[in-house]
Amino acid sequence: MSLSDVYRPEFIDDPYPLYRRARETDPVLWDPRMGDAGAWMVTGYDTALTALRDPRLSARRPQWDPATGTKQTASALRALDTQVFVSDPPDHQRLRRAMSQPFLPRAVDAMRPDLERAAHRLLDAVLPRGGMDFMADYALALPSETVCQVLGIPEEDRGRIWKFVLSWGLLVDDGPFSRENPEYHLAGIGKYMDYFRRQLDLRRTRRTGDLMQTALDAWDNGEFRSEEELLGNLIFLLTAGQTTTAHQIGNTVLALLSQPDVYATVAADPSLVPAATPEFMRYDSSVQLTRRRATEPVDLGGRTVEAGQEVFVWIGAAHRDPAAFPDPDRIDLDRPRNTNLALGHGAHYCLGGRLGRLVNEIAVQAFLERVARPRADPSGVRRTLTPTFRGPHVMPMTFEAKETR
Repeated sequence: MSLSDVYRPEFIDDPYPLYRRARETDPVLWDPRMGDAGAWMVTGYDTALTALRDPRLSARRPQWDPATGTKQTASALRALDTQVFVSDPPDHQRLRRAMSQPFLPRAVDAMRPDLERAAHRLLDAVLPRGGMDFMADYALALPSETVCQVLGIPEEDRGRIWKFVLSWGLLVDDGPFSRENPEYHLAGIGKYMDYFRRQLDLRRTRRTGDLMQTALDAWDNGEFRSEEELLGNLIFLLTAGQTTTAHQIGNTVLALLSQPDVYATVAADPSLVPAATPEFMRYDSSVQLTRRRATEPVDLGGRTVEAGQEVFVWIGAAHRDPAAFPDPDRIDLDRPRNTNLALGHGAHYCLGGRLGRLVNEIAVQAFLERVARPRADPSGVRRTLTPTFRGPHVMPMTFEAKETR
């Protein structure tokens, strides 16, 4: 029993049977084939919640230590090593403060009208065609437009950004696909950094009202400790903010299409979507895995995690734990709410989580309001190859337009 099998094609499509086997074997399982020299696999909900709360389990990634790289990769490794999601207190709180302004509740709520207009504009463009790539034309386009606008990425540059996104995702996953050619992926991070350097230089001569300007001011005020820390966190916000939300929209619509009774209920009344969104995110979350490393011995689910040992917290598995979610393999629109781990938990709760959830709600609700009889051919769906970030990146779909908006 090894969760390294999650990279096999059948489990890329559906990892949940593998998660169930691992949890039934041991919800805190030592897996000698994972991590640097073996790691603990946490697949139970209660233990996952405990692991994410325990300050003795560090979010740091030793594999990104700049001292382990070459002269050509050291700067990229420093940028990765200082991102907010792999930082521990007090650096974690300092970084969140420097970038939090656009993600505060009032700022996010004010975005709703523009987001709704953008969703309907994207649907207006595809409805007459009767078909689209749901991901490229809609699920990715909406969060991409939103996050790029928040950061201040010029519209003409948004297509170029995607050349750099894949390398970041593979490096975060740190699985077999990223280990095949790490120098190539780190070079991609270096190009990403060069892009943001140019953008920040422009803001020194002409101020803007976007998050890049806010971050540049924070650097000038000493809130970022290095250029690499600033650039690394801009990369994180732009990449994670687009991809995880797009994947969640895709996962949600695929899940609804796979459960016709649930789809019929929400299609008949799309106003149910906001309240149902936590259940959609539980059922098939776009972030399936996060990692921690013990700074001292920790008891976790009756197992002793020694200092230095790595812990893989399988969020996707925890969300299908029947002890926390009865009948977990179906969407239950009336399910009592448990703490959802899709956006993280505790100190590491996703910085842009409120915005991501809002984009997800609006995208799914507008889709249900405007689209009738959608059909996605399962043989045409292509998913990401990493368990850390789960979701479709290609999703051909045919449909009919509803007569009224």
